Amino acid sequence: MLTLLFPQYFLIFGRKTAIDDIAVKPITQFPVSLAEEASEEQFSASYPNVRTIAIKKQANQSLGIMIIEGKHAEVGQGIFISDIQEGSSAEKAGLEIGEMILAVNKDSLVGSNYDMAAGLLKRTEGLVTLVVANPGKKELSPSPTTSPAADNTIVENNRNAVSNTLKPSAPPSRSTTPVPEPVADPAICPVIPGRDVTIEIITENKGLGIFFIGGKDTQIPNGIVIVEVYPGGMVDKDKRIQPGDQLLEINGASLKDVSSTTASQAMRQTLPKMKMVVHRPSTIDFSTVEVDLIKKPGKGLGLSILARKSGLGVYVADIISGGTADVDGRIVKGDLLISVNGQNIENVSGEEAGAILKTVIGKVSLKLHRYKPVAR
Repeated sequence: MLTLLFPQYFLIFGRKTAIDDIAVKPITQFPVSLAEEASEEQFSASYPNVRTIAIKKQANQSLGIMIIEGKHAEVGQGIFISDIQEGSSAEKAGLEIGEMILAVNKDSLVGSNYDMAAGLLKRTEGLVTLVVANPGKKELSPSPTTSPAADNTIVENNRNAVSNTLKPSAPPSRSTTPVPEPVADPAICPVIPGRDVTIEIITENKGLGIFFIGGKDTQIPNGIVIVEVYPGGMVDKDKRIQPGDQLLEINGASLKDVSSTTASQAMRQTLPKMKMVVHRPSTIDFSTVEVDLIKKPGKGLGLSILARKSGLGVYVADIISGGTADVDGRIVKGDLLISVNGQNIENVSGEEAGAILKTVIGKVSLKLHRYKPVAR
């Protein structure tokens, strides 16, 4: 009997120690358990309304949140969400303004300062998991007689009801510290429609790669507006500025009430980083320009057009000095060509638009759209 048991015991013992001693151990999926990552459980005892949010971060895009380092009367110092970009991944995932970020993926933000938090958020890729708390909401306790299955229903149904507690009819029993104004990281903060936003773009001493219109010496004297973002340029790589945005400042120099030449010189600076104040209108408006030009056989209209890199259609890239369009004086660089002799060309390629302009002769009726800056 002893002879039979001893080999069996020896084989089991040998298998266990062999795995521990071998030079190359078997591949194990990490994390081994949720305990190795920052989780709701480790924060729930100290913070109210803790939950986990998973956000899909698109390539070359930000999460769409603005953060601040602030202090709340109930939970103390921490990193808070001060704004959320409309339509962003963060908004779609259900994040809320005022929530405190406790952890990013497996890294805790408790005790972190703004720079540490901003850097960690900027480096995230793919599926980003945030553990957040909401000190602005009153936590609802389920009835002791409620079954576990019903608990989930009560919490789910009361999510909307919680908003009623944010505006009590009577003054609160104790004052709360208001969330401070956003101090967003210009390197990662999104451009939000309807606001002036300061951003910083890494340029590596290269050009911005943008085409703009405006300047006090032009037919658009009240603003500098981006018409095109060239693929591969530094602004294109940054992915935040888009056609229709207005530039208000560059590196501290105001672009209000400056000439087109002055604005161009400011944008052509070669620096490692460029800081800009950008305004994105809530609604992009255009003024309509209608011009009749006479095109003679063998002659052009005296304007150069380019296909839009950001979509179909073409815009006026240059006006040839002394040409028909220049003499007429009503068309300017940056105008978007809408129709030629009543034929709509908003959605045609550059080649098609060029062919149409080459074949017309005599009186040519052009309809164009011109970006209309928002008064600042």
